[in-house]
Amino acid sequence: MGGYRDAEWPMWDHRVWFSEAVTAIYESLAEPLLLSHLQGTGLLPVCLRLFGAKIGRQVWLGTSDITEFDCVSIGDEAQMNRHSGPQTHLFEDRVMKVGRVSIGKRAVVGKHSIALPGSKIGDDTRLGNLSLVMSGETLPDCSEWQGSPVSLIRRQKAAPPKTSDDEKYA
Repeated sequence: MGGYRDAEWPMWDHRVWFSEAVTAIYESLAEPLLLSHLQGTGLLPVCLRLFGAKIGRQVWLGTSDITEFDCVSIGDEAQMNRHSGPQTHLFEDRVMKVGRVSIGKRAVVGKHSIALPGSKIGDDTRLGNLSLVMSGETLPDCSEWQGSPVSLIRRQKAAPPKTSDDEKYA
Protein backbone atom coordinates (compact mmCIF):
# COMPACT_ATOMS: atom_id res chain seq x y z
CA MET A 1 0.00 0.00 0.00
CA GLY A 2 2.90 2.32 0.69
CA GLY A 3 2.53 5.11 3.20
CA TYR A 4 -0.77 6.67 4.20
CA ARG A 5 -1.20 10.40 4.61
CA ASP A 6 -4.12 12.80 4.77
CA ALA A 7 -6.08 12.26 1.57
CA GLU A 8 -9.48 12.23 -0.08
CA TRP A 9 -10.23 9.70 -2.82
CA PRO A 10 -13.46 9.05 -4.70
CA MET A 11 -14.91 5.65 -3.89
CA TRP A 12 -14.11 4.22 -7.33
CA ASP A 13 -10.41 5.20 -7.12
CA HIS A 14 -7.97 2.25 -7.17
CA ARG A 15 -6.35 3.50 -3.93
CA VAL A 16 -9.63 3.05 -2.05
CA TRP A 17 -10.00 -0.53 -3.24
CA PHE A 18 -6.37 -1.34 -2.53
CA SER A 19 -6.65 0.21 0.94
CA GLU A 20 -9.82 -1.78 1.63
CA ALA A 21 -8.06 -4.97 0.46
CA VAL A 22 -5.17 -4.32 2.87
CA THR A 23 -7.68 -3.65 5.67
CA ALA A 24 -9.63 -6.84 4.86
CA ILE A 25 -6.45 -8.94 4.96
CA TYR A 26 -5.43 -7.32 8.25
CA GLU A 27 -8.88 -7.85 9.80
CA SER A 28 -9.31 -11.42 8.55
CA LEU A 29 -5.76 -12.76 9.00
CA ALA A 30 -3.35 -10.68 11.08
CA GLU A 31 -5.81 -9.59 13.73
CA PRO A 32 -7.68 -12.82 14.55
CA LEU A 33 -4.69 -15.14 14.12
CA LEU A 34 -2.07 -13.11 15.99
CA LEU A 35 -2.80 -9.58 17.14
CA SER A 36 -6.00 -10.23 19.08
CA HIS A 37 -4.04 -12.72 21.22
CA LEU A 38 -1.47 -10.04 22.03
CA GLN A 39 -3.95 -7.47 23.36
CA GLY A 40 -2.92 -6.20 26.77
CA THR A 41 0.67 -7.40 26.36
CA GLY A 42 3.86 -5.50 25.57
CA LEU A 43 4.14 -7.35 22.25
CA LEU A 44 1.11 -5.72 20.57
CA PRO A 45 2.67 -2.23 20.41
CA VAL A 46 5.84 -3.79 18.97
CA CYS A 47 3.87 -5.55 16.22
CA LEU A 48 1.86 -2.43 15.37
CA ARG A 49 5.08 -0.40 15.18
CA LEU A 50 6.25 -2.87 12.54
CA PHE A 51 3.09 -2.05 10.56
CA GLY A 52 3.97 1.66 10.81
CA ALA A 53 2.01 2.99 13.79
CA LYS A 54 3.86 5.48 16.00
CA ILE A 55 3.41 4.07 19.49
CA GLY A 56 5.32 5.35 22.52
CA ARG A 57 6.82 3.46 25.43
CA GLN A 58 4.78 1.66 28.09
CA VAL A 59 1.53 1.90 26.11
CA TRP A 60 -1.28 -0.49 27.08
CA LEU A 61 -3.41 -1.60 24.14
CA GLY A 62 -6.60 -3.52 24.83
CA THR A 63 -7.46 -3.21 21.15
CA SER A 64 -5.78 -4.06 17.88
CA ASP A 65 -8.33 -2.15 15.78
CA ILE A 66 -5.93 0.12 13.91
CA THR A 67 -6.05 0.39 10.14
CA GLU A 68 -4.10 3.11 8.31
CA PHE A 69 -1.17 2.48 10.62
CA ASP A 70 1.10 5.37 9.77
CA CYS A 71 -1.74 7.85 10.43
CA VAL A 72 -1.82 6.84 14.11
CA SER A 73 0.37 8.18 16.89
CA ILE A 74 -0.02 7.16 20.52
CA GLY A 75 2.08 8.85 23.21
CA ASP A 76 4.08 7.27 26.02
CA GLU A 77 2.12 5.57 28.83
CA ALA A 78 -1.23 5.96 27.01
CA GLN A 79 -4.02 3.46 27.48
CA MET A 80 -6.44 2.25 24.79
CA ASN A 81 -9.19 0.13 26.35
CA ARG A 82 -11.12 -2.74 24.79
CA HIS A 83 -12.87 -2.08 21.49
CA SER A 84 -11.65 1.51 21.35
CA GLY A 85 -9.76 2.84 18.41
CA PRO A 86 -8.36 5.57 16.29
CA GLN A 87 -10.56 5.50 13.20
CA THR A 88 -8.36 6.99 10.51
CA HIS A 89 -10.80 6.90 7.61
CA LEU A 90 -14.43 7.73 6.87
CA PHE A 91 -16.64 7.49 3.82
CA GLU A 92 -18.65 10.66 3.20
CA ASP A 93 -20.65 11.27 0.02
CA ARG A 94 -18.83 8.47 -1.83
CA VAL A 95 -15.43 9.90 -0.88
CA MET A 96 -12.91 8.12 1.35
CA LYS A 97 -11.29 10.63 3.69
CA VAL A 98 -8.09 9.58 5.45
CA GLY A 99 -6.67 11.61 8.32
CA ARG A 100 -4.30 11.35 11.24
CA VAL A 101 -5.35 10.55 14.80
CA SER A 102 -3.07 11.62 17.64
CA ILE A 103 -3.39 10.34 21.21
CA GLY A 104 -1.24 12.14 23.77
CA LYS A 105 1.04 10.97 26.54
CA ARG A 106 -0.73 9.31 29.48
CA ALA A 107 -4.10 9.70 27.72
CA VAL A 108 -6.80 7.14 28.50
CA VAL A 109 -9.36 6.13 25.86
CA GLY A 110 -12.35 4.33 27.36
CA LYS A 111 -14.06 1.15 26.16
CA HIS A 112 -15.89 1.35 22.83
CA SER A 113 -14.66 4.93 22.25
CA ILE A 114 -13.59 6.20 18.85
CA ALA A 115 -11.46 9.11 17.66
CA LEU A 116 -12.31 10.11 14.07
CA PRO A 117 -9.81 11.32 11.43
CA GLY A 118 -8.02 14.57 12.17
CA SER A 119 -8.74 14.40 15.89
CA LYS A 120 -6.24 14.92 18.69
CA ILE A 121 -6.48 13.79 22.29
CA GLY A 122 -4.13 15.80 24.51
CA ASP A 123 -1.64 14.66 27.12
CA ASP A 124 -3.16 13.46 30.44
CA THR A 125 -6.64 13.55 28.90
CA ARG A 126 -9.33 10.98 29.69
CA LEU A 127 -12.00 9.94 27.21
CA GLY A 128 -14.88 8.07 28.82
CA ASN A 129 -16.54 4.85 27.66
CA LEU A 130 -18.79 4.90 24.58
CA SER A 131 -17.48 8.32 23.53
CA LEU A 132 -16.86 9.81 20.10
CA VAL A 133 -14.26 12.44 19.25
CA MET A 134 -15.48 14.15 16.08
CA SER A 135 -13.37 14.65 12.98
CA GLY A 136 -10.88 17.50 13.38
CA GLU A 137 -11.68 17.96 17.09
CA THR A 138 -8.90 18.59 19.63
CA LEU A 139 -9.30 17.64 23.28
CA PRO A 140 -6.91 19.81 25.32
CA ASP A 141 -4.34 18.51 27.79
CA CYS A 142 -5.43 17.60 31.33
CA SER A 143 -9.15 17.29 30.71
CA GLU A 144 -11.88 14.64 30.93
CA TRP A 145 -14.51 14.07 28.24
CA GLN A 146 -17.58 11.87 27.82
CA GLY A 147 -20.39 11.31 25.33
CA SER A 148 -21.16 11.05 21.66
CA PRO A 149 -20.12 13.60 20.55
CA VAL A 150 -17.89 14.36 23.52
CA SER A 151 -18.51 17.13 25.99
CA LEU A 152 -16.22 18.40 28.72
CA ILE A 153 -16.65 16.79 32.14
CA ARG A 154 -13.86 18.65 33.93
CA ARG A 155 -10.42 20.16 33.62
CA GLN A 156 -7.76 18.36 35.65
CA LYS A 157 -4.73 19.78 37.31
CA ALA A 158 -1.60 19.37 35.24
CA ALA A 159 0.42 16.26 36.05
CA PRO A 160 3.50 17.02 38.12
CA PRO A 161 6.71 16.86 36.12
CA LYS A 162 8.85 13.77 36.63
CA THR A 163 11.84 14.20 38.83
CA SER A 164 15.13 12.43 38.38
CA ASP A 165 14.14 10.07 41.24
CA ASP A 166 10.94 9.10 39.36
CA GLU A 167 12.94 8.25 36.25
CA LYS A 168 15.28 5.97 38.22
CA TYR A 169 12.38 3.73 39.24
CA ALA A 170 10.25 3.95 36.05
